[in-house]
Amino acid sequence: MARAAYEIRAVGAVPTRLLEDFPGVTVTMDVMGSLIRAELADEAELHGLLAALRREGFPLVDVRKDPDADS
Repeated sequence: MARAAYEIRAVGAVPTRLLEDFPGVTVTMDVMGSLIRAELADEAELHGLLAALRREGFPLVDVRKDPDADS
């Protein structure tokens, strides 16, 4: 199965320690909050990442497939 790339925007500064269980995930900060770029194996892994963010109380602004990734 092909991996898929996603962009996730969250309010606040998401600590990198929260993303340690998800290889291929990076986080950068901008004026809107955290921009998380993730290359994930499947939707189950995406839902796991989203659940980890929710558990830590980070409101999600946007979740979408990365527009810069190859189809």
